[in-house]
Amino acid sequence: MIKILKILVLLLIPFSLMAQQNIDRLIQGSEFDRALILIDSLLLNNQSDPALFIKKGSVLQKKFEYTKALKVFDQALQLDSANTSVINELADINTSLGNYRQALPYYKSLYSNDTLNTVNGIRLAKAYFNIRAYQEPFHILNSLYLRDSTNLYVNKQLAFSALRTGNDSLAIELYSRVIPQNPTDLNNYTNLASLYQNQNLYDQAVETLERGLLVYPEETLLLNRLGDLHYSKRIYKKAIVPYEMLLATGDSLPGVIKNLGISYYYEKEFKKGIELLETSLMLVPNDPVAGLYIGLCYKNLKDNNQSLAYLNFAAKIGIPSYMSDIYNQLGNIYTEKKAYGKSVELLKKAYQLDSTKVDILFKIANNYDLWLTKDKSQALRYYNAYLKSDKEKNDYQRQLTKYALERRQKIRK
Repeated sequence: MIKILKILVLLLIPFSLMAQQNIDRLIQGSEFDRALILIDSLLLNNQSDPALFIKKGSVLQKKFEYTKALKVFDQALQLDSANTSVINELADINTSLGNYRQALPYYKSLYSNDTLNTVNGIRLAKAYFNIRAYQEPFHILNSLYLRDSTNLYVNKQLAFSALRTGNDSLAIELYSRVIPQNPTDLNNYTNLASLYQNQNLYDQAVETLERGLLVYPEETLLLNRLGDLHYSKRIYKKAIVPYEMLLATGDSLPGVIKNLGISYYYEKEFKKGIELLETSLMLVPNDPVAGLYIGLCYKNLKDNNQSLAYLNFAAKIGIPSYMSDIYNQLGNIYTEKKAYGKSVELLKKAYQLDSTKVDILFKIANNYDLWLTKDKSQALRYYNAYLKSDKEKNDYQRQLTKYALERRQKIRK
């Protein structure tokens, strides 16, 4: 009897080996369905072999049948809970499915088994990034960096986690080192520029974006960021160049068109400003800012009727943050039309909405001064209010102050 059993075992071994070889051959030939049939036939008689489950899970994974593969790898893990290959597959399949939180424990397990393994450390850090957690990967990547500061990928990922955790100085240092090593990575330029902006280092942010444009001259993201950066600093002449290049690429974002139009307004190219701002207004019909600046362009072109039409349009749909400017400009135009009563009404609305614009007090005083030729009490009241207000120290305010003092003295006499 014992001899018979030995013979059966010896006969089964080559059969099993042949079956495994056939499975491998089928997989190599991408005959996945036939491979699965053969694996399932073996599993009918052997449900305790984790290798068969691993092979089946791998085949299902190659077929992109991830949910089925997960179940099979779970079965393999129950049979061999320490098998790192199975844990690795479960981590990767969950990630492929977007099950980032389910993948995280498997990546943690792999890393805890070997904390000196750079690959496992990077993969765990990326798993944390997938769930928008940045403090843990910062510590993991920093430990990898301390062991080897020459690894480009570790440096880049550490820079990103440093950016996200408020370690700006370290992030700037790392991105400054990574960019020359890999100058074709677009994200490095935009991230470093953002860091410089956060630190109010305007020149460095501009230089970073311009370095990126040397590599990608028509990259819309870089052109947009550079234009917005100049625009935010009110350096409109410099903002025009990247905005124009951006439009030349075919990018017609309403915000870019509007900002370019406003930039031309401040550069006193009012006709260009109107053309762009009217295009912007067609794309976003209820934009009070576009309406405001079209009105201002027409005002500077001495077309008060068109200016009033657009400023009144802006006033009707404007939001509070812009209403003060709108009423202020409407008041200025009514002053030019010598409609002083209407001008005072609008200027008072402008000042109520934004009391930091103290030059409006001067304008109200001056309108009363021009309008009410006999009773100067209201003019005196607003001249005094302007003179007592907290003003910026610039030539414009100094000129207004000088005039207000002269008029107050004459009125008192």
